[in-house]
Amino acid sequence: MPPRLMSLREAIEALAACLDDSDLYDRYAWVYASDDDSLHDARFYLSSNANEEDDTVTDEEGDDMPAFAVANGLRHYLEAATFADVLMVQKQQQPLSTLDDFATALAHYHDQDAFLDRGGFYSGECASNAPLPGISRELFAEYDLQLAVCPAERVGDAARATAALLEVNVAEALALCRQLPLSLGSRIGGRERDSIEARFAGLSLPLKRTTHRSLAWLPPDDGG
Repeated sequence: MPPRLMSLREAIEALAACLDDSDLYDRYAWVYASDDDSLHDARFYLSSNANEEDDTVTDEEGDDMPAFAVANGLRHYLEAATFADVLMVQKQQQPLSTLDDFATALAHYHDQDAFLDRGGFYSGECASNAPLPGISRELFAEYDLQLAVCPAERVGDAARATAALLEVNVAEALALCRQLPLSLGSRIGGRERDSIEARFAGLSLPLKRTTHRSLAWLPPDDGG
């Protein structure tokens, strides 16, 4: 995908769309930004590790930067992992954070080199907050998976797959598969979601998926 300039909202959504921290590290290295007074007016560029290693030029200040960033007059803002950490800390304190909330948290970290404490973060109090329905606990989306329907002729296959997944014996799994709906994962990450769905798709047993979205402004999931 060719590099492009993003709004603050687009940059946040791109990072939140990763499966997990590891996926984010694989995709993005640095966040570059234009030198605007407000983050809402700024334009952002998310560089990859390849951009940082193979596509660099030296800017006017003698720093090596991706050619796209230099051509568009951008500056280093934060490492992508740090940018994501700021978003996560903000979200842990205020799960329904708005774009303004994230912008304030990012500007504070950029200026102060410290996370913005909305009350209870450094004391650890916010860690005990109950998750909100439909909203993930971390920066990345979470998923619930259910086996909602299973034809009688596929119960045996479903039971064997369930036994392996839940680490129970086949007899117990068989009983579970006869008492649907059956939860096969609660608030799991994207990688585990893909693995479980693939296991049951191979048996022609589609699962019902409920998404706990990463950002409050994203549309609710309609289920799968």
